[in-house]
Amino acid sequence: MDKYTQINLVLKDYFQLNLGVKQIPVKDMMPYFVLAGIFKKDEKNGLPIRNLIRQLDNRNQLGLIPYLFADRKPVYTKWYFIRGNHALNKIIKLKDAVLSKKN
Repeated sequence: MDKYTQINLVLKDYFQLNLGVKQIPVKDMMPYFVLAGIFKKDEKNGLPIRNLIRQLDNRNQLGLIPYLFADRKPVYTKWYFIRGNHALNKIIKLKDAVLSKKN
Protein backbone atom coordinates (compact mmCIF):
# COMPACT_ATOMS: atom_id res chain seq x y z
CA MET A 1 0.00 0.00 0.00
CA ASP A 2 1.42 3.41 -0.94
CA LYS A 3 1.79 6.36 1.45
CA TYR A 4 -1.15 8.24 0.02
CA THR A 5 -3.54 5.36 0.59
CA GLN A 6 -2.24 4.90 4.13
CA ILE A 7 -2.62 8.63 4.84
CA ASN A 8 -6.18 8.58 3.51
CA LEU A 9 -7.06 5.59 5.69
CA VAL A 10 -5.66 7.26 8.81
CA LEU A 11 -7.60 10.44 8.01
CA LYS A 12 -10.79 8.53 7.32
CA ASP A 13 -10.52 6.76 10.68
CA TYR A 14 -9.64 10.00 12.47
CA PHE A 15 -12.65 11.88 11.13
CA GLN A 16 -14.96 8.92 11.84
CA LEU A 17 -13.79 8.80 15.45
CA ASN A 18 -13.80 12.59 15.93
CA LEU A 19 -17.14 13.70 14.54
CA GLY A 20 -16.84 17.21 16.01
CA VAL A 21 -13.61 17.97 14.15
CA LYS A 22 -14.15 19.66 10.80
CA GLN A 23 -10.54 20.60 10.07
CA ILE A 24 -7.14 19.97 11.58
CA PRO A 25 -3.73 21.41 10.72
CA VAL A 26 -1.59 18.92 8.82
CA LYS A 27 1.18 19.06 11.44
CA ASP A 28 -1.25 17.94 14.16
CA MET A 29 -1.83 14.62 12.38
CA MET A 30 1.85 13.66 12.41
CA PRO A 31 1.65 11.56 15.61
CA TYR A 32 -1.07 9.44 13.98
CA PHE A 33 1.00 8.99 10.82
CA VAL A 34 4.01 7.94 12.88
CA LEU A 35 1.90 5.44 14.84
CA ALA A 36 0.58 4.03 11.56
CA GLY A 37 4.15 3.58 10.33
CA ILE A 38 3.80 5.99 7.41
CA PHE A 39 6.69 8.13 8.65
CA LYS A 40 9.51 7.08 10.97
CA LYS A 41 9.30 10.13 13.23
CA ASP A 42 8.01 13.67 13.45
CA GLU A 43 10.69 16.18 12.60
CA LYS A 44 10.38 19.95 12.91
CA ASN A 45 6.67 20.04 13.65
CA GLY A 46 5.32 17.99 10.74
CA LEU A 47 8.07 18.54 8.18
CA PRO A 48 7.80 15.05 6.60
CA ILE A 49 4.09 15.40 5.77
CA ARG A 50 4.52 19.02 4.67
CA ASN A 51 7.33 18.00 2.31
CA LEU A 52 5.18 15.23 0.86
CA ILE A 53 2.32 17.67 0.32
CA ARG A 54 4.63 20.21 -1.33
CA GLN A 55 5.81 17.50 -3.74
CA LEU A 56 2.20 16.68 -4.59
CA ASP A 57 1.43 20.37 -5.04
CA ASN A 58 4.39 20.84 -7.40
CA ARG A 59 3.22 17.87 -9.50
CA ASN A 60 -0.43 18.99 -9.46
CA GLN A 61 -1.45 15.78 -7.68
CA LEU A 62 -3.14 17.10 -4.53
CA GLY A 63 -6.17 15.01 -5.47
CA LEU A 64 -4.35 11.91 -4.21
CA ILE A 65 -5.26 13.07 -0.70
CA PRO A 66 -8.84 14.35 -0.99
CA TYR A 67 -8.88 15.58 2.61
CA LEU A 68 -6.26 18.24 1.84
CA PHE A 69 -7.13 21.92 1.89
CA ALA A 70 -4.67 24.68 1.06
CA ASP A 71 -5.13 28.10 2.61
CA ARG A 72 -2.86 29.97 0.21
CA LYS A 73 -1.39 33.29 1.30
CA PRO A 74 0.85 35.53 -0.83
CA VAL A 75 4.01 34.31 0.92
CA TYR A 76 3.13 30.87 2.32
CA THR A 77 0.49 28.14 2.36
CA LYS A 78 -1.20 26.71 5.43
CA TRP A 79 -2.22 23.10 4.94
CA TYR A 80 -5.22 21.48 6.62
CA PHE A 81 -7.04 18.21 6.51
CA ILE A 82 -10.78 18.77 6.26
CA ARG A 83 -13.66 16.36 6.70
CA GLY A 84 -14.65 15.07 3.25
CA ASN A 85 -17.95 16.91 2.74
CA HIS A 86 -16.50 20.30 3.60
CA ALA A 87 -13.35 19.94 1.52
CA LEU A 88 -15.12 19.72 -1.80
CA ASN A 89 -17.37 22.69 -1.09
CA LYS A 90 -14.44 24.88 0.00
CA ILE A 91 -12.35 23.86 -2.98
CA ILE A 92 -15.17 24.77 -5.35
CA LYS A 93 -15.67 28.14 -3.63
CA LEU A 94 -11.95 28.91 -3.75
CA LYS A 95 -11.71 27.89 -7.38
CA ASP A 96 -14.64 30.17 -8.23
CA ALA A 97 -13.06 33.04 -6.27
CA VAL A 98 -9.73 32.62 -8.08
CA LEU A 99 -11.44 32.47 -11.47
CA SER A 100 -13.50 35.58 -10.74
CA LYS A 101 -10.33 37.49 -9.73
CA LYS A 102 -8.63 36.49 -12.98
CA ASN A 103 -11.59 37.80 -15.00
